[in-house]
Amino acid sequence: MKISPRSQKMASVIQQLLPALVEKILTPNQIGFLSITAVEIAGDLGMADIFVDAIGAPAGWIRHLEKISPKLEHEIARELKLRRKMIFRWKRDGGPLHAKKMESLMQE
Repeated sequence: MKISPRSQKMASVIQQLLPALVEKILTPNQIGFLSITAVEIAGDLGMADIFVDAIGAPAGWIRHLEKISPKLEHEIARELKLRRKMIFRWKRDGGPLHAKKMESLMQE
């Protein structure tokens, strides 16, 4: 995605707002303890890739996020006073898993 200064600023605001919104809708039993590691927004502000990781999450926890995505999109658009809501794409952050693999390889 093309990154503009405006999209970077919006990404940081969305990264701050999303955890509270998700916490209002979903419980830790559904998604575990969620961490939003990064948000990347397209230059036209139409799509956002949200990188997440969860501790103690049940199988299929990302589906819960996809299910409530329209509500979150609406709330973010309302909060930021956007004319149109953007589409959220939830992506699992592989950074912590990759770090654990590298650590185990170095110990061998």
